[in-house]
Amino acid sequence: MLSVRGIYDGEKIEPLTKIPVEERRRVLITFIDEAAQEGRTHLEMDPIRALRGCAKNSGLSQKLLESRKEDAELERAKWER
Repeated sequence: MLSVRGIYDGEKIEPLTKIPVEERRRVLITFIDEAAQEGRTHLEMDPIRALRGCAKNSGLSQKLLESRKEDAELERAKWER
């Protein structure tokens, strides 16, 4: 399956890149919902940066370390049976 982006101007579809197929083929054309696409690709702020520092002073790192230690102990106990 090959996917090529293009623009539909109301009459014809214009590919945005060269299509690497020479022979005649059947195609499936899908119209993308612009509103949904814009919501995912045009964010005002990088989501990683937006979340950076949001858990300060929550002890999250310590909780994660404790959880990993418990997991390791459970795994060890499972294999020692």
